[in-house]
Amino acid sequence: MMCIVPLAGPDLLHPTLGLKPLMAVDGRPLVETALTGRPWWRQGRLRPDGLVFVLRRDLPVGETLEAVLRQRFPGAAFVWLGELSGGALLSALAGTALLRRPEEPLCIDLVDLLYESVDPIEERFAADPALAAVVPWFESNEDCYSYLRMDAAGRVTEAVEKRVISSCASAGSYLFRDAATWLEAAAHSIRHRDRLGCRGALFVCPAMTGLIEAGRSVVGMPVDHVRPITKLFHPDG
Repeated sequence: MMCIVPLAGPDLLHPTLGLKPLMAVDGRPLVETALTGRPWWRQGRLRPDGLVFVLRRDLPVGETLEAVLRQRFPGAAFVWLGELSGGALLSALAGTALLRRPEEPLCIDLVDLLYESVDPIEERFAADPALAAVVPWFESNEDCYSYLRMDAAGRVTEAVEKRVISSCASAGSYLFRDAATWLEAAAHSIRHRDRLGCRGALFVCPAMTGLIEAGRSVVGMPVDHVRPITKLFHPDG
C-alpha cells in the first residue's frame, strides 16, 4: 500500500498550539500516532517507504517538520509546495509524482483524527474488482467534517465537504484501488470545481463523486474509538 499525507493546509500552524502534525498525542507526534495506528500499518501493509509527505516551503517550520518526519519514517518521500495550494486535493495530487508503487492501493490520509478498525482494506480490493474506493466514517452531526450518504448496502451515493447530509462523517482517510483511480477522481473534481469545491478550494472527500457518477463502486467503512484531536486547529475551533 502507498499513502500520501498532505501537510500543507492553512491550519498547519496554530499561534499557541504550534505545528499540528507535531502536537503530542499519547507521547508521540500526532502524525506518527495517527499513521502507525491505522489498520493497514498495524497489519504491515504500509511501510515508511510507501509514504509521501507533502509540505510547504514558504513556512519556516517546514524544515522542522521534515526533520521529525525523516527521523520517524526513514525512507519516506517528500514533495515541497512553494505556497498554499487550492485545497487538500491539489496538495495530495502533488504527492502522486513520488509514488513508488502506483499500482498498489493508495490512501490519502489527512491525519486529522485517530480511530480504530480491523478492516482488511487490501483484501477488499482483491475480492471485489469493481471496488474503486473505501471511505472510513464515524457518527457525527458537526459541520466541521465531510459527510457521506450511503444506501442500505453501505455503498456511498454522495460525498460532500463541510455540509451535514447524514450522520456519517468522513474520518479523513480515503482509500483508492490504485493511483490511476485516484487521478480519475481528482480530474473529475477539477473539471467540476464549481459544484464540488468548498470555500474556493478542492477537497478529497467530494472527489468520490467522480467515481460514483462513473458507475464505480465506493463503500463506507465504519470505524470506532474516534478521537478528533485537531478540532482546535479548525478556523472556528
